[in-house]
Amino acid sequence: MNSIKAITLIMLVFSLSFIYAQRSGDKGERWDTDNVLTLTGTITDVNRPLSTFSADDGTVYQIHMGPFWYWEDNKYELKKDTKAVIKAEVKGNDIYPWEIEQDGNKMYFADENGVPKWSNGNGKGWKNGKGFNGNGKGKCWK
Repeated sequence: MNSIKAITLIMLVFSLSFIYAQRSGDKGERWDTDNVLTLTGTITDVNRPLSTFSADDGTVYQIHMGPFWYWEDNKYELKKDTKAVIKAEVKGNDIYPWEIEQDGNKMYFADENGVPKWSNGNGKGWKNGKGFNGNGKGKCWK
């Protein structure tokens, strides 16, 4: 009898761990809002998926640029050796941009809650027809 209870308990815990791991939350992917800073400096290298930004204080950051198709669909372009103002989540020397302003043009990557624009608040943005599990356009792997 005790072994049946033990097996039942183990199966219950095992099942709940899978259910918990699959939950998606209410808004999908979000970036951290605790360390959002506005940085001024120069884009020193443009190379997807990471570009390099040298802040005016001398700190060098890697910009995580997001999906290629998002840049292409919005006709965004990051210019090398050009000044920029970046509002971003900062994690060490990595930045996840919310907004980038360069040559008077603003590019938007996350809303005020830290939800990436390409995700539409729905997971990682892969189900919007742009990549795996979408409707076959597959532009994110260009």
